[in-house]
Amino acid sequence: MPATPNLITFRDPAFSLWQSAVHSTLLKYQAQGKVTLTPGHSGLGVTADHPYMAATVQAIQQKQNPAAASAAAAPRATVVGTVLDCAKLVVEIAWDEIFDRAKVPALKNELSFSTCDPFWAECLVEYEAYLASGQSQPYTVYTDLSDYVLPNCFPDAAQIAIIGDWGTGMNDALILLQQIAANFAPDVLIHLGDIYYSGLPSEDTGHFSALIAQVWPENPPLVFTLDGNHDRYAGAAGGYYSLISGLNQASGLPQPNSYFALRNNFWQFVAMDTGYHDVNPFTVNTNLTYLEQTEIAWHLDKIQNNGLGVDTSANPSGVRGTVVLSHHQLISAAGVGDNSSGQPLAVNPNLASPFAGVFNLIDFWLWGHEHDLRIFAPYTMGPGQPLPPGRCIGASAVPIFTPETPSPANLVLPTSETGPPQVVAGTALGDNKTVFNHAYAVVSVAYASLSIDYYQVDSTNATPGNPPALTPLPYQDSVAGPNAANIAAAQSGG
Repeated sequence: MPATPNLITFRDPAFSLWQSAVHSTLLKYQAQGKVTLTPGHSGLGVTADHPYMAATVQAIQQKQNPAAASAAAAPRATVVGTVLDCAKLVVEIAWDEIFDRAKVPALKNELSFSTCDPFWAECLVEYEAYLASGQSQPYTVYTDLSDYVLPNCFPDAAQIAIIGDWGTGMNDALILLQQIAANFAPDVLIHLGDIYYSGLPSEDTGHFSALIAQVWPENPPLVFTLDGNHDRYAGAAGGYYSLISGLNQASGLPQPNSYFALRNNFWQFVAMDTGYHDVNPFTVNTNLTYLEQTEIAWHLDKIQNNGLGVDTSANPSGVRGTVVLSHHQLISAAGVGDNSSGQPLAVNPNLASPFAGVFNLIDFWLWGHEHDLRIFAPYTMGPGQPLPPGRCIGASAVPIFTPETPSPANLVLPTSETGPPQVVAGTALGDNKTVFNHAYAVVSVAYASLSIDYYQVDSTNATPGNPPALTPLPYQDSVAGPNAANIAAAQSGG
């Protein structure tokens, strides 16, 4: 298998859209015979190592963090000749197209009189078409609290596969899904969000739907995908809502909205839309995402009224357990976003505080966003306020190169904690000395009981169609019954 592509993604709508434009223009040039792209790769991996994309990534990194650029950088010359200088120029134009349009004409004039490849001008045309199609963010509010619930959509004994940050279309993404299909028969496949680079319709098709159809040409599981920040970067031009409305057509169970609930008689998976409020380019690296107040009310209703519609002949307790799903983190050792003083927080209060009163009814909270697998040890948001067991499952496709980034020194901790969130010993992902393994989880529900098994995938020498053998992590989450049932039994004296 070819070396892992040096794929870099950015938590930024302008730069993600610009990467989309560079990627699609390179593909067009390949079709026209103008460039040769890396053979043996798929999806974003086809263009990730091309000099134009590599220069784009470097230019974005320097734009985001000028202090890290060379201290003695000379002013841009009137005629720009190198690939990197061209990339810097057009990245500046892409940024100013949104934030300082008065600068754009002069920069475009500079580009037109430079020796830059016409490729960059074609990328700008495509990028501007994305912008012209609309940056407003669609969002759907329920009419009734009962909306967006899919009751009895999976059996009382079932398997649910969980993947996160998977939408790259790359070989590694395909191999991971092939391993799931080869070893399990999931009734449901849930993606925790992010289809790269910016959630365009072509990316939703090529980097998500096409791979699932390839792995399951017949009898696919029910498929659902959460709303991540990258799914929002194309705004109204994005394909997220058309994607979810087209899922599961054969079974008549399309995903009803960007937040939704999946239920059987014993368990419910309640999915949040945390991507809607993570699209501000001015705060991309520090943004502390939050939910709409209407959505908070909807989730609280599902968690508190967890027994609605339960068939008590199957489940005499009359209540369901709850697994909360979100794209963004509840907790993180790297920081979930910044407080008003610009300090990174270990716990997102915008997600924790609204649900603190029902944490005892939540059995697990699963999320993605960070491209890692993190099985967190118990953690609290304050004295006597334990958080639900938190699990980050965001390592399903994006390559993360060693070494890992340590926790920031100024991480703000809850008053009840003395250190950053820690992972359970022995559950860290392995690596091949260059890139960390990918990961996913399989949730097994057997009536009242629920277990979660975690798997890592080293795809170093794997090829599509030949996934590696299973490598389970030496850890399993397991509960004999949901918290809600235990509480109900205690209250009734049972």
